[in-house]
Amino acid sequence: MHAVFLAVLLVAATQANDSPNPQQLSEPPQATPPSSTDPQQHESAKSKNEEADVTTSPQASQQVEYLPDRPLQLVHPDSTHRKLVLVDENVQHLHRIADAVAVVAVVGKYHSGKSFLLNQLMGKSSGFGVGPSVRPKTMGIWMWGKPRYMMSSSGKNVSVIFLDTEGFAAENASENYDAKIFSVASLLSSYLLFNSIKIIDQVDIDYLELLARRTRLFALRSQMSKVQWVTDFNHDLIKFPPLMWAVQDFVQAVSDNETPRQWLHRLMTSSSRDSEEHEISLLGIFDSIDCHTLFIPAVTKDLLQDLSKAKESDLTSDYKSDRDALLEKLRLGLIPKEKNGRPINGAELASLLRLLVDAANGGLLARIPNRWESFIDQLKGSAQADCLKFYEAEMARISNDDDDQGGPVNAKELRELHVDAANKTRRLLESLLFGLRDVVNASLSKLTKDIEEKYRRVADTNNKKIIIKCNECQKRMEVEAEAELGKITLPVLTSELVKEHERIAAEVETKYRKLLKYLEDSDAFRTSFEEMKKALVKIRDAFLLKNTEALKTLLKAAKEAATSSFDEAMKSRDRVPLPEKEFEVKLEAAEKDALKLYVKEAERGKEEELFSVYQDATKSAIGELRKKAEKRNNQLIRSECEKTALELVGEFRSRTAATEIPLPLNETELNRKMNHEMDSLLSEYSQTLAKFSQTEGYKDIKQQLKEDFLRICDQRRTENVAAYTKEVEVPLKTAKKLIQLAAHKYDTAYSVHNYMVEVCMLNLDEGKPKSWEKSLKVAIVDNFIAKDPELQAIIAARNTFWLNLKGVFQWFFAWMVKVVPLLR
Repeated sequence: MHAVFLAVLLVAATQANDSPNPQQLSEPPQATPPSSTDPQQHESAKSKNEEADVTTSPQASQQVEYLPDRPLQLVHPDSTHRKLVLVDENVQHLHRIADAVAVVAVVGKYHSGKSFLLNQLMGKSSGFGVGPSVRPKTMGIWMWGKPRYMMSSSGKNVSVIFLDTEGFAAENASENYDAKIFSVASLLSSYLLFNSIKIIDQVDIDYLELLARRTRLFALRSQMSKVQWVTDFNHDLIKFPPLMWAVQDFVQAVSDNETPRQWLHRLMTSSSRDSEEHEISLLGIFDSIDCHTLFIPAVTKDLLQDLSKAKESDLTSDYKSDRDALLEKLRLGLIPKEKNGRPINGAELASLLRLLVDAANGGLLARIPNRWESFIDQLKGSAQADCLKFYEAEMARISNDDDDQGGPVNAKELRELHVDAANKTRRLLESLLFGLRDVVNASLSKLTKDIEEKYRRVADTNNKKIIIKCNECQKRMEVEAEAELGKITLPVLTSELVKEHERIAAEVETKYRKLLKYLEDSDAFRTSFEEMKKALVKIRDAFLLKNTEALKTLLKAAKEAATSSFDEAMKSRDRVPLPEKEFEVKLEAAEKDALKLYVKEAERGKEEELFSVYQDATKSAIGELRKKAEKRNNQLIRSECEKTALELVGEFRSRTAATEIPLPLNETELNRKMNHEMDSLLSEYSQTLAKFSQTEGYKDIKQQLKEDFLRICDQRRTENVAAYTKEVEVPLKTAKKLIQLAAHKYDTAYSVHNYMVEVCMLNLDEGKPKSWEKSLKVAIVDNFIAKDPELQAIIAARNTFWLNLKGVFQWFFAWMVKVVPLLR
């Protein structure tokens, strides 16, 4: 995009009134200047034009028509010819340009025909001043007051501003001043012309590269120095415009059928510098680089001395052809100057100019030294570098005879060598810089600092080597000590292990001192020695811990052997329980044998404290196993008792069954027979299990057996009542019919139940049941009523809340009738 920018600017420059090609350059249309009596209208128009992207229009033409059609100085040097000074009244003219603008600037050596070239591009025989003498004519930066219009390749007219610049390498102008002019002109431009005469040499390329590099850094610094450019960053400012290298008075032929552009690119990609590492980078700085040659404009001496006198007819045809071709190149690539993709107008260009001049004067341009300063700096740097190499060579002479691998040396010897080498090096520098007193003093100061820094690094490196050497020896001794202790078969007595460690530690300490005797005065030696002693103690402690673990393993195995022996002895192979005393004797014998086995298995650790600890733990474990054995034996006893009791319960059921005791039977007789059988079987239980009679299991199961017998007796009594009930089935059925006929007279469950009992009892007072006991008959009646569903349905029909409540009152009054007479 920048390449197009610069092309647009150059095309605009060629569209002046008196252009050799009227179709390329034109004057702005004539218009009446804005009235000075209506400033408000003028300001409104200016504001609108500044806010919009503007192409050439009648309104824009009216604003530039009254601009002066002559050169205007925008920037001039100050009295010292070091700083740039804006010409404010001329800069203000830029604010009148509301169109989008393109800028074409020409830079190059002084008195190289820059002004003449610009005049030719604008189509003017006389425009920018052309000086006939060897003194430079143009100072600072100039512009042609009235923009020229140029038809771009897109078919649009572009307002072009042409800038003429002060030449490089002029008298009383420093290289830093040249850089300021170049930077401001380049960053203002949308197309940059670099002008030279006759040939392109490497000096011009190098100088242009130096200026371009400084300008690139300056562009970024300039933006970052102003808030308005930081918040509204101009990405186009930090990019370079396209570059056109114009070679005037060119009469030579380009070799090998190269085009001028190919010739220039070849020169830029081949370095002539002494340093092979440096590469020409102009091709990477500018968006595009082209080259155009122009033949000699005139052939007479007087015209060549002052080309401002030359008319169009005086110019050579080859020159005019080359000039027109250059104009066409500019026209085809010309676009307006942009800011972030938007064309800028004259007011914005003026703002950018002020920013760049302020930044250049403010020190944002990188400073470069002059050639003598560069030579002195190079000489000083080379001398210092050579002296430092001499110092390093002197320091490399010291070595340790015992170490051919670049190991450490004694710190005292290193310091003595440093003092001697430093003195020799300073004398060498004085001889290299003889006669340059100020340089010598400054260089000696820097060299001394560099030597001290070098020595500090060497000493630091040597100290690190000492530390590494001592640490390596320390670690090696620690490994040897650990390996020696590792030969001992564990576990051993603690006292024996400690004694062996003391012997090994004394040996490795002696060996350490012998190996590092030449470093024994260093802190690292002493530190590592102390660290080694601490490490040897840790190694001893580690082996003591290993020995303790091995001892624990031994004692644990002895404990497990003892407890396994006891547990095996107490297991009942045939699951037969033993009586309490017999079982106790067996327990004591098994425990004694187990403890003897522990002492035998733990013989190697008998003198250690852990022996007693594990012996107590073994006793405790055997105690737990005793409890388990006792519990296991009690469970066997209980199982034996349960088995016997189960058999006796079956026997009792058999002896009291209906086949053995026919029902119904008088209750007293029935109870007598069942009690007899129960006592007989309980006696049999006691006799069978007499040897376990003192155990809890025996007693619990016997009590359970009695309860089982009593439950069977209750069952037999119930069966006896049922048998009696069957005997009186006829009178009870008769009673049921009577109850069903008269039940409606009773409205509560209580009253109807009493009625049922009364009817049944009356029917049982006749015949065989008459002689039966009342309690038997009551049981028969209750059993009959409870099991008859129809009678239960009659009772249930009266089982409501209110009927139950009434029944309660009935029961209460009946109870009172019975109780009150008794109380009297």
